[in-house]
Amino acid sequence: MSKRYIYMMLILNMLTNIVAYVPKMLLEQRTSGSILAILLAVPVGMIIIYLYTKYLSEFPYMGLPEILEKYTSKWFRITYLAAQGILWFIAGLITLLAFTSISKQFINPDMNELLIISSFLALIIFGAVMDSKKVLFATEIILLVNLPLIAFVIYKSYTNEYMMWESIQIAVSYFSEIPNIQTLSTALFVYSGYANLVIFNRYFKDVKLKYLWLVGLLGLITLATTYFIPIGLHGFDGVASFTYPWIATTDAIRIELWIIERVSILFLGLYINVSIASVILHWHVALEQIKSVVPKFEIKKKNIMPLLIASIFSIIAIFFQLFVEEIFVSNLAKLWLLLLLPAQIIGLLLLKWILKRKESQS
Repeated sequence: MSKRYIYMMLILNMLTNIVAYVPKMLLEQRTSGSILAILLAVPVGMIIIYLYTKYLSEFPYMGLPEILEKYTSKWFRITYLAAQGILWFIAGLITLLAFTSISKQFINPDMNELLIISSFLALIIFGAVMDSKKVLFATEIILLVNLPLIAFVIYKSYTNEYMMWESIQIAVSYFSEIPNIQTLSTALFVYSGYANLVIFNRYFKDVKLKYLWLVGLLGLITLATTYFIPIGLHGFDGVASFTYPWIATTDAIRIELWIIERVSILFLGLYINVSIASVILHWHVALEQIKSVVPKFEIKKKNIMPLLIASIFSIIAIFFQLFVEEIFVSNLAKLWLLLLLPAQIIGLLLLKWILKRKESQS
């Protein structure tokens, strides 16, 4: 398959970065190291992507389940893949709960929560259980349709006449503050789309990226946009009062585009499309990893285990939406983002160890 799908996964993750919990967490730490975290995320993210794709390229047409099955013990493979699957599930769950909450608050407050999340889940489950190639094809179509309009929204944000550049200057003045691990790990989320290769490497002979510098540049632009635009439109202090800073930001921008007057209406639709694609990708990767360590369950010679796992994912998502408070979900997102950097380092060390083991066996 073409390497453009690897770039596509990276770009999709960058776009998802803009709205959910990443902006809020970075803005909460705006006086405590967010600027330096954004700058450090670029070289750290590039090093991680370079090493990960370099190591994976030594295992052409093999996903992580196949690699672990060949070079590690059974107990380790089951434990590691189950843990990885849970982490990917949580990543999708956090995004799903965020855009369900946003849909209820900003699109139709009177609509039943169960109906909203059930509608999304019907699309997500249908997509997550598809063949991996079809998931990539569908994601590419969603990106091609939505990316130009998202670029238009970002352009309108930068050129807004009410942009307070002095507030951005105040934010930049805190560049020397040292970030904590939580802030750095949160900023690194923008580059974590490469991790989906644990499954999609099955379709590539070589995943080393020729235009890695472009990925770094796009990530920096995405982080800068995510962080500075809300500050510029709401002020350095005022931005702290919003749960979803980018929704409030786009709501403050007016356009003259046929019947659309506020950018937020356009932005919400685009964000939901991109978020659905992101959850499908995350849950598909989670399904494939968990599926590889559980027994098959066949009906009429057809393995329905992926559908059963997806059904469990749906039940958990509905439970969280209906019975778990938003503050708990926010804390779960913080914990997941905190674990992101250590998990990436562990993944790199594991591949390096397996590569040495492969070389010694040969």
